[in-house]
Amino acid sequence: MKAFIILLITLLFSPLAEAQEPNPLQDVNVDDLEDVTDDFQESFFEALKQKGIENYDRAIAALDKCIALRPQEPILYFEKGKNEAALGNVQEAENNYLKALQLKPNQRDMMESLYEVYYARQDFDKAIDLVQDLVKFDIRYKEDLARIYVRKGAFEKALTVLDELDDNLGKDAYRSQIREQALALSGGDVKERVLLKEIDADPENEQNYLNLIYVYSEQGNTDKAYVIAQRLLKINPKADAVHLALYKFHLENGDVQQAFNSLEKVMKSSRIEPKAKHSVLNDFLIYVDRNPEYEPELEQAIALFSSEEQTDVNEELGAYYLKNKDSTKALSYYEAAYKKDVSDINVLRNLIMLQLQASQFDKAAALSEEALMLYPAQALFYLVYGVAQNGLGNTKEAADYLEMGLDYIIDNPKMQADFYSELARAYDKLGNAAKAADYRKRLTNLTQ
Repeated sequence: MKAFIILLITLLFSPLAEAQEPNPLQDVNVDDLEDVTDDFQESFFEALKQKGIENYDRAIAALDKCIALRPQEPILYFEKGKNEAALGNVQEAENNYLKALQLKPNQRDMMESLYEVYYARQDFDKAIDLVQDLVKFDIRYKEDLARIYVRKGAFEKALTVLDELDDNLGKDAYRSQIREQALALSGGDVKERVLLKEIDADPENEQNYLNLIYVYSEQGNTDKAYVIAQRLLKINPKADAVHLALYKFHLENGDVQQAFNSLEKVMKSSRIEPKAKHSVLNDFLIYVDRNPEYEPELEQAIALFSSEEQTDVNEELGAYYLKNKDSTKALSYYEAAYKKDVSDINVLRNLIMLQLQASQFDKAAALSEEALMLYPAQALFYLVYGVAQNGLGNTKEAADYLEMGLDYIIDNPKMQADFYSELARAYDKLGNAAKAADYRKRLTNLTQ
């Protein structure tokens, strides 16, 4: 027997054993094994060897021989459970772990393995019971408990457990991540209760107010958001971020001047992210679209945003004025956007069309030629170049480019009609009546 124990310990604690298996086999407690037969020793070591080389079926067969010889040894069922788990046989793994614990209760390693089985198959009720027993070995098992509560949708229980851990161990990045997940999934009511509790506990913490304002804003409850915003301003009158909520509140109440004052504070703040500022600006743009009398305030806001953040919003302004049929302002803003990015295809398209509309044929011709260098398969740029050259009297150049552009039209009868019309016009000016008539005929056939 002594020789067996010495040999077993040597195997379990050798570097080879550790290298072969992430969980070393020192888990095997040989102290409980009394005198054993040669058959038992041979089968037991065969099980360890087969497990070490991941032949789990053979390891189980060898362990079954051991169990037949010594059916009351808990380690045999524990080892068999590990092999069953490795094969994905979770029910068999559970049965063997339970048998091992029945023979030797309150063994942490056995309980941990059983817990892994329950968690893997999402049997959360059993996992909760087991992890509550594991807490007596290590309080950090409560983190697992909180994680399970989140998976079950018991968000308030999860938050309570996390609070207990923070009180005992201090705050921790991993627990903060679980807390954020619980709050994100829980819905507004739970978030509201948690944040109100945190504000009462730490009234100087600005972020809790901002988080609660965000919750109320997401719920569309602007009145509550306004009340919390005012509470924050009493604590910190320089809390710029609160104006993200106050702006919305004032705008919805029709107090545009107060809304603009808050918007101005948002734009000037160095503590507010550009993304949030951009969101406020877009929101104000939508409001002005319905209330055009506030266009001067919009332009002030854009100028302020651009100067503070060095961010180009000219394209958005151009799109706004284009939609509202103010082509002069739209042209001005698209020209500014083009200077910032000469390769933006949407800016190029809108700018050259506005140049044509303004009869700026020389500019439209030059810009569409540049655009074709970047995007040689864009039919629109051939069309604009042709229209511009026709407008400048360069009809041969217009006809050549228009005919090239026909090859790039894909499922766009309207554009095709524009090409035919412009080609007929070009060939009329060139004195080629036959070709002009041909393109007019194509146009007629297309529109019939």
